[in-house]
Amino acid sequence: MQAFADGKRGRNRAYRLCGLKLASDFDLPALPEWDGPADAPADVDCRLGEVPSRLNLPDYIAPIFQTSGTGEYLLALPGTGRILVRNGNEITVELEPGPAPSNLSAILSGPIQAVLWHQRELLPLHASVVVIKGRAVALCGKVAAGKSTLAAMLAEQGHYAIADDVCVVDMRNKGEASVWPGCTRLQLWRDALTELGVSTDGLERALEHKQRYFLDCGNRLPFQPYKLAAVVQLVRNMLPPARLERLRGVQAANAMYDCVHTQRSARALGRTQPIFAAFPLMASAGVGFWRLMVPRDLAGLRQAAAKLLATLED
Repeated sequence: MQAFADGKRGRNRAYRLCGLKLASDFDLPALPEWDGPADAPADVDCRLGEVPSRLNLPDYIAPIFQTSGTGEYLLALPGTGRILVRNGNEITVELEPGPAPSNLSAILSGPIQAVLWHQRELLPLHASVVVIKGRAVALCGKVAAGKSTLAAMLAEQGHYAIADDVCVVDMRNKGEASVWPGCTRLQLWRDALTELGVSTDGLERALEHKQRYFLDCGNRLPFQPYKLAAVVQLVRNMLPPARLERLRGVQAANAMYDCVHTQRSARALGRTQPIFAAFPLMASAGVGFWRLMVPRDLAGLRQAAAKLLATLED
């Protein structure tokens, strides 16, 4: 624990979590640093502290997590420790003795962030987000679907990557579906960077001891919510050529649900009905739903990027 405190703590760092200020004891390199007023109070606190081994009267128990109502979520990861998320504004981490886990920041910036948004009654999708002609496109898919690489390829063509891994959809403005900028540094494997012609020299690793790096695409947009134009579900390892199909009705609703980040946790937190209720609201707000069939290799992702642009730029 002491080694972690000496080397890996963020020393009360502040980050921008979409529109919120997050104060953290941990370095979270996927998140942009807070650039608002220095004396602004934190909306979310992420701290090192004691975490119980189980919740008081849990109403859902899974092998690695428990929930109590909508406001408490306890995650226990062997080799890492326990993480408690409360009321969408408090994250407490108790690490196991020994060296700090190398993937802690990825856990906090990814699935734990998604749980926090579920508790705040917003809709986190497992997606990277690119702004094309002023409107946001969510590139959704499972792990290794190619979301980040496709976003980088679109950014390479002059579009704007504004979020990676977690896309937070806000439906609170009646009749609108909007997305806030999130993790603007894309996480890419070495082979993807090679395809993009980017050297790994000087790039920060997203995961220690693995060939995965942060890429800052460098194309900045004003920090503001962007209207969501499309949700695109990536399906990988298909036969060429890349294909794009419009989804409607039940197909579209099921695809959107498949794209929800940490689905099982969302169900345990009682979010299933609100998530399905969000679909008709998104459709009525003009969000289009698509499925993008992507061939296996990186050349297939290039084809997919061209197919997507040819459709969405019309």
